[in-house]
Amino acid sequence: MSLNKKIDDWFLGYKTRAVKARDSGVLIGKSKHRRKSGIPLKPGSGLANLTAAAKKHPEVMVKIPKRLSQFSKGMQGVVNHLDYISRNGKITVETQSGEKLDGKKAVKSLTEDWKKLNIPDNSKHREALNIVLSMPAGTPPEAVLNAARNFAAEQFRDHPYVFALHHESEKTDEPEHPHVHLCVLMRDAFGERLNPRKNDLFEWRVRFAEKLREEGIECAATRRQHRGRTVKPENGLLRAMRQRGVAGNVHQQQAAELIKAMQNSDRPKHPYLQEVMKTRGYILSEYGLIAKELYKMGHKTEARMISKLAKDMAGQPFTTQAQRQYDDARDRLKSQTPQHELSQDNEPTR
Repeated sequence: MSLNKKIDDWFLGYKTRAVKARDSGVLIGKSKHRRKSGIPLKPGSGLANLTAAAKKHPEVMVKIPKRLSQFSKGMQGVVNHLDYISRNGKITVETQSGEKLDGKKAVKSLTEDWKKLNIPDNSKHREALNIVLSMPAGTPPEAVLNAARNFAAEQFRDHPYVFALHHESEKTDEPEHPHVHLCVLMRDAFGERLNPRKNDLFEWRVRFAEKLREEGIECAATRRQHRGRTVKPENGLLRAMRQRGVAGNVHQQQAAELIKAMQNSDRPKHPYLQEVMKTRGYILSEYGLIAKELYKMGHKTEARMISKLAKDMAGQPFTTQAQRQYDDARDRLKSQTPQHELSQDNEPTR
């Protein structure tokens, strides 16, 4: 087995539908046809992404926004989403066949065609998967669009889909950046529904990064664990609520826990510290083996990059989100307290 193959297998860590579709026999007449497997990732994708992370290239983003509204289900949900990504016909929408749809009339014609696929108007299920493929501000929009087009053609070739390029930010605290909204019908040509999991999303990120690099864009697709990051990004729904000034149950619970910790001077503990430390140690060990093998094979530049990634990772703190909030609140409190009060507090008790 080649070194690239070994690194790829370790980097991905599993096989999912995103890399190889599960074989399922489909009876057509008297013959049995088998679905073709998904197009595999290019050899060397693991090393490419790890070295890109060492060089601090921007991480690609692939997410499935949560739609909890009753208006996101059934064919009506599909229509609503197409209206959203086309900005009611103001933005060009492209289909899987390359057809460009301009205007509300063209988008409506597409939805009429999709209705013929026996998608119910009202359903308890989502009938389309809404995916956002994004890169930071400054990335050429045309490159993002081309990469998204090639990504979708490989990943969802058995599904009807459309996509559209947007530029504005979905967050109030972020600059405008290019991102593509991809709307994929859940059922494929064989009647099977998409059911993506976290592992699939990671491999979609790896594939999207692969397509971006083909467009000349420097980028990386790695897990937080590969970079030694322990703090998870804020949940999108919670962030949106916070930005609107809405305090949900989760926010109220977090605030109550923070106040209690501050009153008792009790910094929150890391609930999974031993597990995280074990994972980091395992990854660092693997980086050492990879760098050693690369160096032995004469790939000294790549070996140095992996060693650099390991060094950067080893220097990352194990701080949790709760601990970070506690530290920030404590620092703000200290900055607001007059210096003479601090001096008095520090005097020994008589």
